[in-house]
Amino acid sequence: MRGKLFFGAATAALLMFTASASAQQSDPAGDASTTARLDGAASGELSPAGDKDWYRLRVEQGQRYSFALDGVPDAEGAAVDPMIGIYDAEGNQLAFNDDANGTLNAALQWSPSESGDVFVEVGAFMDTGMGPYRLAVSSGPAPTDDVGNDVSTRARIQAGRPVTGNIEYEGDGDFYRLSARTSQRYSITLSNAGGDGGLADPFLRVVDGEGNELASNDDADDLNSALEFVPTQNGDVFVEARGFADANTGAYTLSVSTERAPSDNTSGDRNTRGRINAGGNVEGDLSFPADQDWYRIRLQEGQSYRFTLNSAGANPLSDPLLHVYNSAGEEVGVDDDGGEGFNSYLEFTAPSTGNYFLGASAFGEASTGGYALGVREGDIPADNTTDASLTPDGDYREGVLSPAGDRDWYRLNLAEGQGLRVGLAGTGTPDTLGDPLLVLYGPDGAEILRDDDGGDALNAWFEYSATQAGTHYLEVRGFTEDAAGRYAVSITGGEIGGSAEMAEYIAPNGEGRVSTIGTPDDTDWYSVELIEGRPYRFYADGMDPDPLADPLLTIYDSQGAQVAVDDDGGSGVNSYLGFTSPTGGSYFAGVSSFNSSGAGRYQLRVIDTDVPGHAYTDEMLDAAGDDRIGNIEISGDIDAYRVELEAGVRYVIEVNGHGDDPLGDAFLTIADGEGTRVTSDDDSGSGMDARLQFTPENAGTFLIQASGLGGSTGWYQVSIMRQ
Repeated sequence: MRGKLFFGAATAALLMFTASASAQQSDPAGDASTTARLDGAASGELSPAGDKDWYRLRVEQGQRYSFALDGVPDAEGAAVDPMIGIYDAEGNQLAFNDDANGTLNAALQWSPSESGDVFVEVGAFMDTGMGPYRLAVSSGPAPTDDVGNDVSTRARIQAGRPVTGNIEYEGDGDFYRLSARTSQRYSITLSNAGGDGGLADPFLRVVDGEGNELASNDDADDLNSALEFVPTQNGDVFVEARGFADANTGAYTLSVSTERAPSDNTSGDRNTRGRINAGGNVEGDLSFPADQDWYRIRLQEGQSYRFTLNSAGANPLSDPLLHVYNSAGEEVGVDDDGGEGFNSYLEFTAPSTGNYFLGASAFGEASTGGYALGVREGDIPADNTTDASLTPDGDYREGVLSPAGDRDWYRLNLAEGQGLRVGLAGTGTPDTLGDPLLVLYGPDGAEILRDDDGGDALNAWFEYSATQAGTHYLEVRGFTEDAAGRYAVSITGGEIGGSAEMAEYIAPNGEGRVSTIGTPDDTDWYSVELIEGRPYRFYADGMDPDPLADPLLTIYDSQGAQVAVDDDGGSGVNSYLGFTSPTGGSYFAGVSSFNSSGAGRYQLRVIDTDVPGHAYTDEMLDAAGDDRIGNIEISGDIDAYRVELEAGVRYVIEVNGHGDDPLGDAFLTIADGEGTRVTSDDDSGSGMDARLQFTPENAGTFLIQASGLGGSTGWYQVSIMRQ
């Protein structure tokens, strides 16, 4: 059930249950292990940042439950922005809401499909959100529904016989059974029945017997809904009427009309008569909305193929969409816009020998028109015969280098002086390309430039301005001769600009960006996201070959106003700036030549000097005995330290306030190596300090996380001692 529901905030009327959960003795667990029960109302606090509180609730089928979750304002009127979710014992979300009644508070109504225990989750919209909250629930008999709300409905609709109905409550949906035939095209409309009690914003869907969506529409005619549907097989489908976002109630009129579907020479299923062979081409036409043409093709295991689907004919298809299906009709590949313009291009390696199907369709399913489908054997060529292309104004493509040592070439048609930025990264999948390398060749085939690690980590990135017009070639490969794996190549049109609109993004703690100041008056801007109160270091260094002789580094705020500048604060004449953001958010780093005196290559780096708060932290503690001084600079900050612990050994771990500005209320969390909480402590140490005795059952990597409860900040000392 979707959940944007609008009704009154929590009031005394919601407290019709015994409020046994109104005062919790401890922070509820954030999963199904919780012992906290919700019997009417509960008050709690989300702390530290990222905290979630779960409450167990017994529900009965046939009842409708109303939930209200309000953030409690502090003395300055600020309150947490809460979210509420309903989950079953397996963790499946049953209902959700954020921001009801035109406020940041949450509310929803929900009717369970069966009796039993569910779990109510209280969380914050922002990961850094913290603060007290009030949660309330009431229940009453679910309103009588005139039409079933799932595929078990007994209600039917026929062409030419409109029906009227009523959405009785928020989240209600009315299902009508429709006997559909493949030879027919169905036009379905859902409209407000008129008058004061009409459904304000109807939403229309068609689903199959398993509840899978086949078609949907919102707002075809003003706020009314309409769609056309051509079934791919004979049988019953279900037409659903409901309010948009489950937020409306009222009367509606649902009508169906039918006409013979346009003749189609190529069906959109496994019974198609369409055929295509490797090395062949076919032309066809999508003759009505949602039409799809399938072509059977036999492929060989391990063989690579290149499929193209282009606009063609007197009435060309505006945006082709290409699918690949296996012999069972299951989709195993898809591409949109992988070719030039809106055309499709897909590289595919057959996992087994047998029959496959290529599906030609339109993106969005609304368009009609002509197309040309082509099949070529072999991988993307590794020379200037390649048929793979990239759009220099902006493009994105995923591919695979296989077998080991493979290289893929892409065509780029550039005008003289045209600039672009090219990035190559691994996809992050188990078979990702580990260390990508980019090479650019000119129209004459001569190498112009190459880059290995100019992007983040080991990824490649470069900026280029064409010195001559013509077809250029981009080679995608790995750093080693036997490299293989999946990659993603991206194109951003234009050089790095001297303004916020043309800025390139840079991430703190990455490998930095290597680029070029092309002319003495050139300035390159980079966008970077900073955290309030956290210290950062910025470096701008000349880079061989042809280094920028005297880099100038400038920091700008989100409005483009200069907030810091440095010329020679780094080594030699390189630039260095230490900067602590007073507000957090977007900033810009500008690199130029001092006094516009030269041009050349440079590297820009941004280093976050704060202790990371995630599972990939590079801060370590020695389990034999170690301590560290740190600072929680802002509310919600978390500092994480990795430590290797032995099984069966007891460790004493403490987080204590330290120095002249000590952390007011230290909070200590022990998590496993993936960041899942194992245990935590608030005030078991001296005063409001935290202390834990912890004996791991298994040896391995653990995280010690230090934070401040209730939004407290300040200096702390974290320590571990093996006993």
